[in-house]
Amino acid sequence: MKRINFWKKLFATIAVTMIFFSFYSLVFAQGTILPKASKDGDCDVLINAFVVAEASGQKVSGNVTNEILGCAVVTGRVSLSMVPYFIRYFSNYLLGIISLVALLFIVLGGFFYTMSGLTPDKKDRGKTYIKNAITGMIVAFLAWSVVNVIISAITG
Repeated sequence: MKRINFWKKLFATIAVTMIFFSFYSLVFAQGTILPKASKDGDCDVLINAFVVAEASGQKVSGNVTNEILGCAVVTGRVSLSMVPYFIRYFSNYLLGIISLVALLFIVLGGFFYTMSGLTPDKKDRGKTYIKNAITGMIVAFLAWSVVNVIISAITG
């Protein structure tokens, strides 16, 4: 009996580790938490265009802002008007990490639920893991939505 429990625990540990690291590479695929700089390599022109657009009240699109933020970090020309864009970038990044953790707990809860057999407390443990992971994802998504609505209102 002890030998079977050992193999179950070993299999569960290996399975959860493999699942975690397979999704880990998707979330951290860019290799850094900071945005990447422009592929063209002309960061000064890009940042100057951003400063002019912000001064004239024009809206900057989402794809360009990540390149602008990357260029600002590389060149050291970070301005106060870029703070909302940094907050949005990091909130998107954190939502990806939270999604990864929630998915891990959903899989873990499903594992407990399916491997519980006739033990009701292990089955309830699996249900609780799944319920809490889904609740956490809903709360994280609502927080992300609030942050994006406030930033959209600030940046126009």
